[in-house]
Amino acid sequence: MIPIYQCEDLYLYEIVEDYKWAETEEERSDILNAFCASIWSCANKRRTWTRTIRYRVNRTAAGSELGRIFAGWTRVEYLACKSTTKEENWRPLLRQKINNLYTRYFDPEIILDKAYLDLLKTPKRLYYEWTAGAEMDPADVEAQISRAMEEAGTVKEALKRGKMTLPWNDYKRLIEIFLYRCFQNCKLADQYEGKACVLGRVDFLTEDHFYVKYMSRCLDGELRKWQKQYYGVPQSSRKGYKRCAVCAALIEKGGNRKTLCRACRADNDLMRYRRYNEKRTTNRKTEF
Repeated sequence: MIPIYQCEDLYLYEIVEDYKWAETEEERSDILNAFCASIWSCANKRRTWTRTIRYRVNRTAAGSELGRIFAGWTRVEYLACKSTTKEENWRPLLRQKINNLYTRYFDPEIILDKAYLDLLKTPKRLYYEWTAGAEMDPADVEAQISRAMEEAGTVKEALKRGKMTLPWNDYKRLIEIFLYRCFQNCKLADQYEGKACVLGRVDFLTEDHFYVKYMSRCLDGELRKWQKQYYGVPQSSRKGYKRCAVCAALIEKGGNRKTLCRACRADNDLMRYRRYNEKRTTNRKTEF
């Protein structure tokens, strides 16, 4: 019976060494498969929950008009996702990185942009400014809160459109391809010692932390490259990139007049053509 590679009790540097020293492609494949399976079976699953921005209106202020306005906004909810771990083992650390990348690039329901969250915190911010002695007009406060919540909805929708679509199971397969590239391209830690390295000097990191950091950066880079492939833009561009004004797809910059991706530009041209034809038809009927 052929022994199955077990990596749960191994340090990450040991797994990398085993992979690099493996004599056949089959051995390397077994090591990589076991490594990926270990990450997916890790207890550090991706979990979402409802987070609440809350405050309590002082009893002495609750009866006033401003107090009643603020009392209606003491709980503002939004969806959040676990983004850190206290564990120091390579499995939960890498799994957390993988979870966070999915949240950032693919989950349309999790929006943690600072500008969006600051807008949601508007009622709480205004309340504490009021209790600190700021003069406020009830109608103005109500209008400020209403505008902030409306703008928060607009910002959220724009950020949702900017995320790519990929089911979790497909994402896992994509990550496994990226991890394969990590193993193929990485060097053993002692090959970095004494040399300038963007990952930092090995002397100041344990070998496992060195590889966790290396793989995390590789996953970041691979996903950014895949994002450009997803949107069909060049991998490198001196012009830089921006978002389509309609669908938020990633596009290559091309001057101030280029604001739409190809699909949205085609739709826009079609609408203009139809309006032009409708206008011509109307004018001809008027002539006769």
